Amino acid sequence: MMEAPELLRQHRQHQRAIAHWEAIRAALPERAAADRPGLTICSVAFKARGCLEAGDRLMRLLNGAAGLPEWLLFDNNTDPAEMVDAGDPRFTIVRPARREVDMGYEHALGIGALLGRVRTRFLLVLDPDCFLVVPDWVRRVPAYMDERGLGFFGTPINPRRHNSYRYFPYMVCMFVDLARVSPRDLCFVPSVWQLGTSVAYRMRKALADLPKLGAAFRWLLTEQWKTNGWRIKQQFGRGDRVKFECAQPVWDVDAAVQDLGAIKGALHRLTPGSVSVIPKAAGYCSRLGFAGMRAPDVAALGWEEFVWRGRPFAFHIGSVHGKPGRYEPQLDAVLRQFTATEQARPA
Repeated sequence: MMEAPELLRQHRQHQRAIAHWEAIRAALPERAAADRPGLTICSVAFKARGCLEAGDRLMRLLNGAAGLPEWLLFDNNTDPAEMVDAGDPRFTIVRPARREVDMGYEHALGIGALLGRVRTRFLLVLDPDCFLVVPDWVRRVPAYMDERGLGFFGTPINPRRHNSYRYFPYMVCMFVDLARVSPRDLCFVPSVWQLGTSVAYRMRKALADLPKLGAAFRWLLTEQWKTNGWRIKQQFGRGDRVKFECAQPVWDVDAAVQDLGAIKGALHRLTPGSVSVIPKAAGYCSRLGFAGMRAPDVAALGWEEFVWRGRPFAFHIGSVHGKPGRYEPQLDAVLRQFTATEQARPA
């Protein structure tokens, strides 16, 4: 277990981050007018210039040049070589006035700092290394949300990370209808380093890590890692305040159960869905991935796939994007294939 001084340091960081969010929240507007048009993208950039440039290029190819959203960018880079040019016409750049938090809080607070600049009804919180591949998505997704009365739509956390929340969109790709959801309720600040939460999680993890016996305690970690956005899921995840939907993560649930073996598989079948390490909600995951849809097989590269209405919706590269030279050639090839394949299909 981590020593007390480090736990207290992390807790103080948490308190500082919450205080920053409360200051941001106080200045945010209430809900947008339902007749307000448009979509705004909000992203936090850290070692992501290559992804941002590729994402902008793909967006233009799949949506045309007219009616593109403003892309607000909170530039969290300290390396001048990674900073995005403030005069780049593709993005509206915001930089932190000072740096008082770390450990992941800067990502959540960066999105918070952008919320006050959003002037459209619809918002897309998007990680630079997540790429939407649906033709005409700038128009189609908000129209779908309006038709279905959704407050949230997007991609959930990959199911293999069972300790993070699930069954709700994550900030990697989260569309929000600000006519149904107030920006003041979009607190992405995590609680994984809050003292009580941190100690409780570490005790659970110690049980799950026990030699031989640990597998029997894995369920104690399900949805207990209170990562960025968990407060939003806590407020809206029951669906009683506003409706929401998720694109399907590509993950073979049946194969995951088989991998448990006979005894663990039997225990899994008896485990309530609320704590199961494998999702039990019907239709949450898709066994069929991009390759089975005659699209580029990005799962073979170790990237996450998401599908919507039986077609590729988005893919997420993950932490490798922070290591230049590791992904760029593959990304360029994949995006060229998607542009050619998806534009050739009927909508």
